[in-house]
Amino acid sequence: MNTEKEFLSLEEVAELLGVDYQLVYKLVRSGALPAGRVGRMYRVMRKDLYAYIENSKASSVTGGVCSSCGTAYASKLSVRHQCRECGEPICDDCWMRRKVRACAEHQPMEEKKPVSKRKK
Repeated sequence: MNTEKEFLSLEEVAELLGVDYQLVYKLVRSGALPAGRVGRMYRVMRKDLYAYIENSKASSVTGGVCSSCGTAYASKLSVRHQCRECGEPICDDCWMRRKVRACAEHQPMEEKKPVSKRKK
């Protein structure tokens, strides 16, 4: 028989995660962490807690990698432009500052120069 409780109080969730109760409360109130309300108390299903943790791990790298410079971004908004040839993502920095319109594979030879670093 499984001895783990299926439903956890917010205090128990905070203790399991090693965070403050107020953080867990804010996650529940914002809808980020699903919880049911029984009377005046919130209860979190253990499987929902595990799903929240898995989703938060995955979302930290879901932005993308610029196909021109290779920089990884956490936000999809940072790599919203696309290569004119293949549709691979290009970051705002390459698109706006460097005027790059193609991924590294499709750049003409004159565009394939390394990003210069600022001198102090």
